[in-house]
Order: sequence, then structure tokens, then C-alpha cells
Amino acid sequence: MNENLRVKADEMLERYKKIEKDFIWESNLAKHFVALIMTQSDKHYSKENLKNALEVINKNSGVFSNFRGMYRLMLAGLMVVDSDSVEGTFSRILNCESILKEAGFKSSTHLPLASYALYKVAGEESPRLIATKAKTIYQEMKSAHPWITSGDDYSMSVMLAVSGCELSRIESAYQQLNSRGFYKGNELQRLSHILALSNRSIEELVEVCVKMKDMLKQNKMNLSASFYATLGIIALIYFEDERIMNDWIELSIYLSHQKKYKWLGKGMNIMLASALVSDQWIDETLNSEVAKLSISISIEALISAQMAAIIAATSASAAAGASAAT
Repeated sequence: MNENLRVKADEMLERYKKIEKDFIWESNLAKHFVALIMTQSDKHYSKENLKNALEVINKNSGVFSNFRGMYRLMLAGLMVVDSDSVEGTFSRILNCESILKEAGFKSSTHLPLASYALYKVAGEESPRLIATKAKTIYQEMKSAHPWITSGDDYSMSVMLAVSGCELSRIESAYQQLNSRGFYKGNELQRLSHILALSNRSIEELVEVCVKMKDMLKQNKMNLSASFYATLGIIALIYFEDERIMNDWIELSIYLSHQKKYKWLGKGMNIMLASALVSDQWIDETLNSEVAKLSISISIEALISAQMAAIIAATSASAAAGASAAT
């Protein structure tokens, strides 16, 4: 196993233990996400900094604001990693929320992360122009798949707006993956979105996804439909270095044997491994700082979108269970 990756995984676990102790009432999945992004950025964990970011969110948002919802710890962690000026960062994210609303996006629990995605990817391009494109893409997605497209696709719409890829390319990926044994649903749609970001042919990308799924199965790491999008993150860089697949499998297995990660399930461990592996590849391979920044932002946003979808699904499941019990 790659020693650098093992060290990163151990560092992530140590950060998680501290966050778990300091923020006992927050979602465990959100705490794992914060530990992950802090490890990726080599950011020293500080209870005070994370608590301050949460206070900034509360101070600058209304009582019923979606920013105070299920993703608030994720957003706080993203802002701490992103900048030393949390107040300034949150102000820009709030501005992006307003821009998305003006473009026609409805207020929802998922809009805060879409606002963060817009803040991250806008660069020198007009946020309003991106938001308008994103709304058009979202409407096209909704038209093609009305029953599975919802607010948790807002973030991907923003990223697709920046990429400039065509909806037909996404639909081709969706149908080809389904014909190769992938179950239809929103997670397959999300995987199709990620694959569309690559400039490789859809046929090539589908073959790689099938290969990865089979390799996971051979290593007793079966991937449920909820984590299909994880394959896309590795597929984006697989053609640059095919060795990355073995690193990813080995790290996924390593995480699944660690005490604090066992309960997460194989899918979450596979996703965390994909984030660490892709991050190391970016650091070790790309010489251009501009290219490195661009790709890392994309992967960070993709991981955020997937983690958010998982937290939302888990929360909905828990709520349904509680309602049934009542």
C-alpha cells in the first residue's frame, strides 16, 4: 500500500476523533467530511476556528435560513479551509445564493452548497452568467428525468455550467451505464454528470466505470447505487495514471478495517479513499498551479455534492423511521 496515502488516512482519523469530541451534536458524516477536507489541505484542526465559522453562519443568517440546516458544519469546514477571513467568504457565498435565486433556483436545503459551488468555480467569469446557464441545465435535466432530478442536483448544475458540456453527452453516459448493469436513479444521473466533465469519449469512460465496479466486487467491496458518483471521481484522472485504481482499492480496504470507519460502510470508505487518492495525484502530478487549482476545486465540489446527497438521504431515512415508529 502507498505509504503516503496510509499516513494521510491516519491523519484524517486523528482529526475526526477531535472533531467528534468537540462537536458531539453534529452529523457524524459531516464530521468525517470536515476531517477529510482538512487533511486534504493539510489544515491544522482548531476547535475555535470551526466554532467561529459556525457562529458567523448563525450571526449572518435568519433563524429559518437553510444555511443553518443539515449542511452547516460542512460549510463551516469548507470556509475554514478556504480562507482565514470566514466573514468575507460567507458574505460572498450569501451573494452567490442571491444570484442563484435571481436566476430561478428555489430556496431549499441544498441551495447553500450550490451557492458555495458557484463561489468556488466562478473565477473571472460572471457568477450571474454561470447561474443563468446552470438554471437552463437544471431545467433540461428536470425535463429529461423529472422524477429523479431535485434540489440535490443544484450543485452539479453549477459545475456543468462552467464545463460547457452538452446535455446529450450526459444522457448518453446515463443510458450506456444503465445498459451495463448500473441501476437507474439520481445517483446514476450524478455519475453521468461527472463523466461528462471529462474530454474522453463516453464509451471509454463507461468501460472504466464497469472495470472499477468489477474490481471492487472482486475485493469484496461491493459498491451500492448510493455511491456510484465515487467512480466518476477516479475516472476523471484514470487515463492520466492507471496505477491510481490500485491505490484507490487498497486505501478503501485499509479504511474499512479501521475502527472508526467500519460503521460508515464500504461505500463511504470508497468515497473517502477516492478523495485522498485524487488529491495526492493532483499534488504529485500537476506542475501548473492554475491547472492544479482548477482540478482540485472541481473534485472538492464533487465530493461536497456527493456527501451532501448522502447526508440528505440519511436524514430523510432517519426521519421516515422516526415517523413510522411514532
